[in-house]
Amino acid sequence: MIYISRRPRALTSVSALALSLVAIPAAAQTAEQAANPPGQTVQTSGEPQTSSAEAQGPDQATGTDIVVTGSRIARPEFETLQPTQVIGATQIANRGYTNVGQALQEIPAFGPPGNSGVGGQSSFGPSQTFVDFFGLGSQRTLVLVNGRRFVSSNTASIFGPVAAGTQVDLNNIPTTLIDRVETVAIGGAPIYGSDAIAGTVNIILKRNYEGLQIQGQTGVSEQGDAPDYRISILAGKNFAGGRGNITISGEYNKVTGLTAGDREITRQGNFFGTPPAAANSQFQRLLYPAQRYSAFTIGGVPFNDDDFSVQRAGIKNPNAPGQYLQFGPNGTLVPLDLGTVLRQGYISSGGNGFDLPAQSNLLTNSERYLASVQASFQLTDNIRVFGEGWYVHSKGVNLIDQPNYNTGLFDAAGTADGNIIVSLNNPYLSAADRATIAAQLPAGQNQFYLGRALADLTTGRAEATVETYRFVGGFDGSFGALGREFKWEATAVYGRSQTDGRNFELVQQNFQNAINPVRDASGNITCAPGAVSASIPTINPTCAPLNILGSNQASQAARDYIFAIATPRSVNEQLVFNANVNGPVFTLFGNDVSVSAGYEHREEKTRFDPGAYYFGEPQADGTRQQYGRSIPIDPVRGKFHTNEVFGELVIPFVSDKNGLSWLHTVEFDGAARYVDNSLSGGALTWTAGGRIGFIPDITFRGNFTRSIRSPAITEVFNPTSRAFDVGSDPCDTRYVGNGPNPATRAANCRAAGINTADFTSNFSDFTIPVTIAGNSALRNEVADSWTVGAIIQPRFARSFSLAVDWVNIKLKDAITSLDGTSILNACYDSPGYPNQFCSSFDRGADGQITTIREGYFNAASYEVRGLTVTAAYRLPLSRIGLGDNAGALGLSGNYFYRDRLQTQVGTGDINYDAGEIGYPRHSGTANLTYDSQVFNLLFQGRYIGKSRYDLNEAPNARNIPGVGDWWVFNTTLGIKAADNFDLRFIVDNVFNAKPPYPVPAGGGTTTYFSGILGRYFRVSATARF
Repeated sequence: MIYISRRPRALTSVSALALSLVAIPAAAQTAEQAANPPGQTVQTSGEPQTSSAEAQGPDQATGTDIVVTGSRIARPEFETLQPTQVIGATQIANRGYTNVGQALQEIPAFGPPGNSGVGGQSSFGPSQTFVDFFGLGSQRTLVLVNGRRFVSSNTASIFGPVAAGTQVDLNNIPTTLIDRVETVAIGGAPIYGSDAIAGTVNIILKRNYEGLQIQGQTGVSEQGDAPDYRISILAGKNFAGGRGNITISGEYNKVTGLTAGDREITRQGNFFGTPPAAANSQFQRLLYPAQRYSAFTIGGVPFNDDDFSVQRAGIKNPNAPGQYLQFGPNGTLVPLDLGTVLRQGYISSGGNGFDLPAQSNLLTNSERYLASVQASFQLTDNIRVFGEGWYVHSKGVNLIDQPNYNTGLFDAAGTADGNIIVSLNNPYLSAADRATIAAQLPAGQNQFYLGRALADLTTGRAEATVETYRFVGGFDGSFGALGREFKWEATAVYGRSQTDGRNFELVQQNFQNAINPVRDASGNITCAPGAVSASIPTINPTCAPLNILGSNQASQAARDYIFAIATPRSVNEQLVFNANVNGPVFTLFGNDVSVSAGYEHREEKTRFDPGAYYFGEPQADGTRQQYGRSIPIDPVRGKFHTNEVFGELVIPFVSDKNGLSWLHTVEFDGAARYVDNSLSGGALTWTAGGRIGFIPDITFRGNFTRSIRSPAITEVFNPTSRAFDVGSDPCDTRYVGNGPNPATRAANCRAAGINTADFTSNFSDFTIPVTIAGNSALRNEVADSWTVGAIIQPRFARSFSLAVDWVNIKLKDAITSLDGTSILNACYDSPGYPNQFCSSFDRGADGQITTIREGYFNAASYEVRGLTVTAAYRLPLSRIGLGDNAGALGLSGNYFYRDRLQTQVGTGDINYDAGEIGYPRHSGTANLTYDSQVFNLLFQGRYIGKSRYDLNEAPNARNIPGVGDWWVFNTTLGIKAADNFDLRFIVDNVFNAKPPYPVPAGGGTTTYFSGILGRYFRVSATARF
């Protein structure tokens, strides 16, 4: 539904193979052929091993210990206790991803992104990309770069694109620099600290790069729109006899956006509406086409009274009985076609009322410049110094959003949001229209009321520019002690991200002046004398009359007079010191027992300045008056620091070194971390688990983890802020039959004086004012999670691997801003009505909710259960006698069964999401590949299982309760045109699959965006020197 808004190695690389068996021919070269080709990444000791995990099959060994995500201890093979996925550089190039978020969205365990360039956007961060592991919220997915934290770009404002937290915008990471991306479910908290409740995403960069690589890519949809461009350069040089290296990268990316009007499927405006009583439907809502609103239009709907119902108070066409009028584009009265009027009276299917679905953003404009430098130098055989420098400049633009409205639905006439009062003497009103309207006014009334959507004036366009700086410096090396070699590292990281918004906003006082035009003594139309402009500067400081009758009738001078440029700013800073050491401490049964220990100090600061426009004008009584129509937005400022100590232990009781025929592997892994947070106090997070394999072919693994998420600065420091919210009123006729005990709900609503048989709540359709406040008493969120699974790698089927894991996460004391729906449900669903929640909102005499007092509390719990399956098989065709140069076939896939995803606030209703749109029970990705010395092919299929709109609604809530399953296919052809020159031709949505019917009605734009966008073509060229 669209709401009217008032704004504001047992397994060498099963995971690695699963997403990356699509190597360009260079990756298929033998070791001799690839000894040191142009564009080579050479790995040395120190930071995590970055030789390409994706190119290593089960029968290929690296010969070097590696550090995998979720551990600081180097291991001889790619071994993890938790379900792990790896996306390699080849996969990123073959799919043409322009940011890491696109790659992660093809992993089934990730839910819809917390935010991306798709769909509606916050004006305080359009086009930012934040991922969401398991659907637990983007604030519970930890994103690292080279195992280190990265500064967040998420605003501290409650009006930001995602929930409060330190989420990392993946637009900040240049794809050309990525060696691989590792994702690990749960288990990361003892190693990295707070936020890794759902999992950890570790972006590992190319290191010690030697050579020069230049890449260009462009794409366009089949309809000739939504083009994107990417140009990148990667250059590296060793020096001082190979002791030092410097690697630089630069990248430029541009995407041109779309609105709902750019696609037929969104232009249709399908929606679920409440049928008129005459329909006598068994369903509360039916699917209708062409959603329209008759209470207001872009040209304006005239009323003879302060009302929103055309049938009650609309101006009729005297020449066509039963027909109502509106102002057409040129400012004269024309017929208003009501279409099929639904129960509310102001919502219709069809007709020529206001087209609300058209005011929707499909894809933002975005433009990014990224530059980085990495350098290292081997001071001695055992000490290396290294550093990184980053700069990112990005700009996102939300093309369209809901405009400002003037309607009796929101407020009384003459107020900022109410109907506009128009004098019959308005000089822009034609004589004929004046007579038509005057004839239908009550005696003595010389004014009429105008319901209007200001879409021709306020498009909702918003833009934000983000500048991010990040610096890393440190030393690492090794030393000998007790006859053993230990590795150590000490690093410092500083990051700063600043987001500057630039939005054109309506100044209400000036608007009111401009819509009161008169004729002066010379007959010119001017603003009425005595108009006092707002104190906020506008583009044009001089009042200019505004013709509000019709659309696009405003002069440029009038537009400039009623608009100010709002400039909110958000700044995040991060400082991290980390020192750790690891190595084997003794031998047990012939196997090295390894430990890791370290200390970390972290500081996070954030401040949000709404700017003069959003802050509002201070009043004598201490309050503030907003210049526009929203509520004053408060600045937010806060900081915290942590001191953390951590340790890790790996005990391999049995390994293949022991040569036991009946027991191949027994290993225990444990880690713990104590976090002392200046806001939430001390907390211990830990994990324990192990692996056991009786034969080399099958290894069982499992772990238990306690993880935490500390309160975000916004959640603690946010002052009492005003906002708008929309939701479900449990006393509404449509919802009173829901809840854990519908009889209790209904009885409590009746006790509140509400006639539940015939009550339609505005809160269910329109935004209402609410307040939100921070809470200094918040505690850490705590999650108890476990996984258990098996890795199968049969010796009789070389290059085949299968990993199956069950994941269970239980999160308690989750921090939530109790929204209006949750507060209302907690009140009316309680057998002990009235309770504490019932005093958190107010109703008017008509039963309509006038305000709700919301806030942050440790009041929610989450539970996630599911099965992850990762499989891969690679068949060199030489094995079946086709010769060494015949290439190789590959088949890989990922599957996720979402058994449970549920949320509960306090003792209220359990909200079930597993099986809803965006969170299907069954989803998967499969890749079929062929690669050779000359070319490679990828054919990918993505599956999203059937889904419901809302598992929590009544069985008769809609006539179409959900959508069917859906497949979309993508393909890539890579050609090695010359020794150092590659071409790729990429087609997304090869068969131009449309979204499952009736998407996008009822939601699903982000989940099925590839279907809405349609067939899309990309071509890229890569040269290496």
